[in-house]
Amino acid sequence: GQQLIFSNTYHLLLQPGPRIIRDAGGIHKFTGREKPFITDSGGFQVFSLAYGSVKESLESGGELKRSNRKVIQSAKKRNDKCHWRSDVTGENAVTVTEDHVIFKSYRDGAKVTLTPESSIQAQKDIGADIIIPLDELPPHHIDRDSLAASVERSHRWE
Repeated sequence: GQQLIFSNTYHLLLQPGPRIIRDAGGIHKFTGREKPFITDSGGFQVFSLAYGSVKESLESGGELKRSNRKVIQSAKKRNDKCHWRSDVTGENAVTVTEDHVIFKSYRDGAKVTLTPESSIQAQKDIGADIIIPLDELPPHHIDRDSLAASVERSHRWE
């Protein structure tokens, strides 16, 4: 069986929320599992709102992710529940500053600010045994200077 479970901070941040998990006694009691948990920073999911998955980024040559309105319209016609909001991806989906990133929740469109400190605090509130600091995930096809700036920012965020 598995020795370590990887939990996604981005998704836990948006639902049910780190405080709910903390108030329930932490992720171990919340899930009824005593073995170790590792959480990520949430950064990959945040930055994928703008650029998509690694596969999408590679296929698009680094173009910004576009809302797939055809998929959403098709789901509505079939009365399928569409779990992804079309207004939270693509251009302006993510704002990066030296101090934080801002993105919109895919659940309700609310603006969320994630800082290096708030990412760590969320992971502590979740009760993870191993936590990962926030890092910037730039698109695959960027120039060397932009990549270097991104790596340097990630190191300052540690």
